[in-house]
Amino acid sequence: MKLTIFGASGRTGTHLAEQALAAGHDVVAFIRNPAKLTLRHERLRIAQGELTDEVAVEDAVRGADAVLAALRPKIFGGPRDLPLASGTGTILAAMRTHGVRRLVYSWGPSILIPRNPLLRALRGASFALFRLLPATRPMVNESAAVGEAIRSSDRDWTIVAVTAPDDTPGSGSVKVRTATGSGDRVGSRISRADLAEFMLTQADDPRYARQELRISN
Repeated sequence: MKLTIFGASGRTGTHLAEQALAAGHDVVAFIRNPAKLTLRHERLRIAQGELTDEVAVEDAVRGADAVLAALRPKIFGGPRDLPLASGTGTILAAMRTHGVRRLVYSWGPSILIPRNPLLRALRGASFALFRLLPATRPMVNESAAVGEAIRSSDRDWTIVAVTAPDDTPGSGSVKVRTATGSGDRVGSRISRADLAEFMLTQADDPRYARQELRISN
């Protein structure tokens, strides 16, 4: 497959790029600063640009079989210079333009909307509270906007939510729970290597298309 990876220079994105190349895939790594990705390979093309640069994103997505995005919200602090909400819209638009259907997008648990009415009400109340706090307001607003952009799209998306990714070695064992409450009982911790491996397997597997997942080790 030909895979386009957004966030390829990040701690999860690097695992994604390395594993994809090891599996024999062609990879386009879209990053802002090429110096942050030391990985080099004959089947790796580095595409430099901003997520909001429509021309650069379209060039990176063109011809892809699937798009993988290893992105996470900024939990604390003020406005960031990496507009992930509008950038997600740019990625989805480029996918529509070039007929790319599969999107696997990782984020924090704040992107999930519970199906249970009580849990959904609690989430709404928590978001309302967090929006009052300057430290968490950007994360809450960004998560809501990213989630809305993905869910309202016509692509075959899968949202993969993780709570506490770390740099421990991959175990090869991942627990999966869907938004409907089916599947495994998941925890908070997951190895970034396992997260990347799970995302990579979803690139050509439609089982969880248009679903929101929580995963952990």
